Amino acid sequence: MKQGAKGLVLDLRGNGGGLLQEAVLVSSVFIDRGPVVSTRGRKEAEHKYDAIGGAISPKVPLVVLVDRGSASASEIVTGALKDRKRAVVVGTRTFGKGVFQEVENLHNGGSLDITVGRYYLPNGEPVSTKGITPQVPAADKPDTRRDEALPAAEAVLVKRLRSK
Repeated sequence: MKQGAKGLVLDLRGNGGGLLQEAVLVSSVFIDRGPVVSTRGRKEAEHKYDAIGGAISPKVPLVVLVDRGSASASEIVTGALKDRKRAVVVGTRTFGKGVFQEVENLHNGGSLDITVGRYYLPNGEPVSTKGITPQVPAADKPDTRRDEALPAAEAVLVKRLRSK
């Protein structure tokens, strides 16, 4: 008997992000090689981050589910999977945290957190204050206990499975 998932929904709703390297590693689970994200800063030249290999089969359909709580590293993953045409993005527009900071220690013992650069998706667009717009809109209604967005993501996944 053949085992394994036929399709996946990666639910990044409410995921405020994390570290850049972790975003590259998560993206690498789904993208075998090529660009994931790049950074450009005031003091530093552009730096490109590529997938590290070892991804699951690209034949396994993937849907990414996002909302306004999806930010930072989760936006990098979402944008890379969308731009590389590895996943369909479902949900609402993401937060739009497309910048990174550097901490400067001050002589008086304090510190200053300064924005020093931006993240850019594989298509060259910045993850800006606009966030990432899903290809398929779906939102939870705040006055219900039901999850309305997940069934929308599952429906997109089923459609992709049927079109294989």
